[in-house]
Amino acid sequence: MRKAQQTRSLVAAWFDFLPPTELPVAKEIHKAIRATVAELSETIRQGNLLMSLNGEPLLAIAPARNQVHLLIFNGSDVEDTLGPLEGVGRRQRVVRFPSHVSVEPGRVVEIARASAEVARRHQAVEGH
Repeated sequence: MRKAQQTRSLVAAWFDFLPPTELPVAKEIHKAIRATVAELSETIRQGNLLMSLNGEPLLAIAPARNQVHLLIFNGSDVEDTLGPLEGVGRRQRVVRFPSHVSVEPGRVVEIARASAEVARRHQAVEGH
């Protein structure tokens, strides 16, 4: 397992290498998530900033051309709370944030809070 300092350096480097058009959007999304669910661990996986709760992948910030995607790994479980989300996979859903539009922190907070609450309930049932 990586040491905390190595992980922080890796995450900082990830932000450093983002294209200038996606950087502000990714930072705003990250800031809102961290303010909402501070206990998430972070790492870089497949070019995305992956945030996990007790070892379970929860959210990921995924840069794309002229937009940033917020991947919600338990997205199908939070649609009752958040309403329909984009994606047809078994569980994962995505919310797209265009680079030319300001991020609504309230929307990101709502997503992060709902996703974390579902994950905590699920982990409590499983005994984690």
